[in-house]
Amino acid sequence: MKRSVILICVLLSATLALGGYVERSTHDAARRYQQALHQVGEAFEAARWEEALRMLSEISASWQKEREGIQLWVNHADTDAVTRALTGLKSSLQSRDLLSSCLYLGECLENFNHLHHRDAFTLKNIL
Repeated sequence: MKRSVILICVLLSATLALGGYVERSTHDAARRYQQALHQVGEAFEAARWEEALRMLSEISASWQKEREGIQLWVNHADTDAVTRALTGLKSSLQSRDLLSSCLYLGECLENFNHLHHRDAFTLKNIL
C-alpha cells in the first residue's frame, strides 16, 4: 500500500511537471512567433514588401520545423490553422495587398494566441 501511494505521488508530480513544461514551451513559442509577425506587419505597412516576405519565409520555415513537436500535445486542427494563415499572409504579401495582408496578419496572431490557450495548464484542459 505504501509503495502504491509513493508511486502515485511520483507519477502525479512527473505529470504535473511535464504539463507545466509543455504549457510553458507552447506559450514561449507562440509569443516568439507573434513578436516576429508584428515586425512583418511593420515592414509591409511601411511598404517594404520584399523585407516582409523574407521575414515571413524565415518564420514559416521555423514554424514548419517546430510544428512537428507542438503537434504532439496540441490538436492538429489548431496547428493547421496557423499554417493556413501563414500561407494566406504570404500570398497577400506577394500580391502586395495591404488590406488582405492586415487581415491575414491578424488571423496569424490570433491563431498563435489560440495555440497557447488550447494548451494552457488549466483544470478545464486537463479534464
